Amino acid sequence: MIGWRKAFSLSDLRHGWLLALSVVVCGAFFWMDQRSASDDQFWLSVGYGVSFAVAVLWSAVNYISHIRLNAMYRQMNDIEAYVRQLAMSEEDRLELRNYLEDYAQDLTAQGRTKEQATAEAISQFKVKELLSLSKNTELFHLPAHYYLFGWTVLAWALLAALTIVGDLFEADGTGMVIAQTILAVYGAALAGLFFVYKVLDAAIHRKLQHHFS
Repeated sequence: MIGWRKAFSLSDLRHGWLLALSVVVCGAFFWMDQRSASDDQFWLSVGYGVSFAVAVLWSAVNYISHIRLNAMYRQMNDIEAYVRQLAMSEEDRLELRNYLEDYAQDLTAQGRTKEQATAEAISQFKVKELLSLSKNTELFHLPAHYYLFGWTVLAWALLAALTIVGDLFEADGTGMVIAQTILAVYGAALAGLFFVYKVLDAAIHRKLQHHFS
C-alpha cells in the first residue's frame, strides 16, 4: 500500500517551473483556440506542440534529477563508512577497517595526503568479490515516484471543487472550461507518468544487471 506520507511528499517534484510553463502555454493557446474564429490552426498546433514538448522535457529532467549514485560506488575517503556498508560480522568489519587504516597510514608515510591515501586504500578493495558482500550493490538508487499520485489527487480535487463551484454559481465561461480541462488532463498525465517511470526503472535495472553480470 502506498503510504500517504510518500504520496503527498509534493516537494519531491523537481523543476516544477518547467511543468508550470507547460501548463501556462497550454492554457494560453487553449484560450486563443476558444476565442478565435479563424480556420487557420497552424499556430494553435504549434502552441500545443510546444506545451507538450515542455511537459516531456520536464518529465525527463524530473526523472533524471531523482537518480542518485549508490554511495557504494562513489569516490569515498571514509574507511569506516565504506566498511559499514559491507554485509559481514562486526569482527570481520573491525579486522578489515584496521587493515585498511594501516594500509592508508603506509601510503601517507610515502607522501600521499590523508584523503588520497584513504581513497586509494578503499579502491584496492573495490573488486567483484568484495562488492558481492555489499548490502545494496545497485549502481543507482531509483526511488518510487509516489508523489505523482499526490499531485494527481490534488489536481483532481481542484477539478472537483471547480465543478461544484461552477454548478452552484452557473459559472461555465471559457476560463472555467480551460481550468477544468487542464486539471483533468495534467492530473491523468501525472498518474500515467508514474507507470512510465516504473518501465524506465525496470529497463535501467535490466541493463545494469546485464552489464555487470
